Amino acid sequence: MSSELRALHGLLACRGLDLPAGGVPSGELAPGGVEEALDEVWQRHPFALAAALTEHVHGVLPLLDAFDAFDAVDTVDAAAEADGVRTGRLTAALGLFTPNALFSLAAPTVRATLRAAEDGGRVVLHGRYRYATEDADLSVVGVALDGEARLALVRHDAPGVRLHGAGRATGWGWADLDGVALAPTALSRPVDWSPTGLPAAVLDGYAWAFVRRAPAWPARVVADLRRVLATTGEGVEALSTSQELAHELSRLEIEISLAAAAARFGPGFKAGQPGGQAALAVLLSCVDLARRAARLAEDLATELGLPNTPVDAADWPADAVQALFGGRRVVEGELARRMGLIPAEVAS
Repeated sequence: MSSELRALHGLLACRGLDLPAGGVPSGELAPGGVEEALDEVWQRHPFALAAALTEHVHGVLPLLDAFDAFDAVDTVDAAAEADGVRTGRLTAALGLFTPNALFSLAAPTVRATLRAAEDGGRVVLHGRYRYATEDADLSVVGVALDGEARLALVRHDAPGVRLHGAGRATGWGWADLDGVALAPTALSRPVDWSPTGLPAAVLDGYAWAFVRRAPAWPARVVADLRRVLATTGEGVEALSTSQELAHELSRLEIEISLAAAAARFGPGFKAGQPGGQAALAVLLSCVDLARRAARLAEDLATELGLPNTPVDAADWPADAVQALFGGRRVVEGELARRMGLIPAEVAS
């Protein structure tokens, strides 16, 4: 079994959820690709959960390669956390997509200072980050230390971490770090956000895995809205007969269809290379379409008094939709940086 499949198995088991159809009585996943298992997760489970598991498998796990083996005495906790992430015992999110003044992923929003040896020689973290998985146990966070970018695994229950919401999200989605102490060896090696660096390659792989599946959700939202509009009023008075509403929904449907078609090409779209523009361009479209579908459903439910709309569902993922990849402005900023529209000295 691949490491990705094992992690997915663990993530589902910890939530008490059924394994994909490849499961066998022993509890192990039958031989098969993690992509097929993720496809089934997206089909059977709510959007927010499927997106969280995809982020863990395709976003977090590859970034663990940037960390050295945690074999020092003062990194026992970090080693246990990394093992928990690899086995799915702990759910990890990406805290890299935090909006800043530049909307640049290359400018970490968390700063680290190194205490003197006589003070314990610990690395102390200050700053904030955004994450999209509500039940995440920890996040992979970008850290600036002595002019270099590094990564850190930050437990959400660690001393000095305060979780809070923003807007309608209550209690989660953002984290403030005020004096979180880690062993210096618990940080990753320096990472490079250039097109040839590990973070850019991981972001692209995660983006393609997400966009292959994500457009199905706004498509379902539009279909559900059409059904509700058709049953609100009777005959020629049904709201589904409104040309204005039909045009609004049709325009969104067309854009979703085009984004899904582009996503099916995967890395072959526009001959996109890791660190290139294709992945971010398609990702931006998908992130924006999910946001617009959520906003449209909420607006129509409120303005038209629609009963039993998608917004009424217990698993309505509005907060997660806004937080994935940091939101459309963060994706726009990264795409602009890759297009050369933001000078490198400014973006970093």
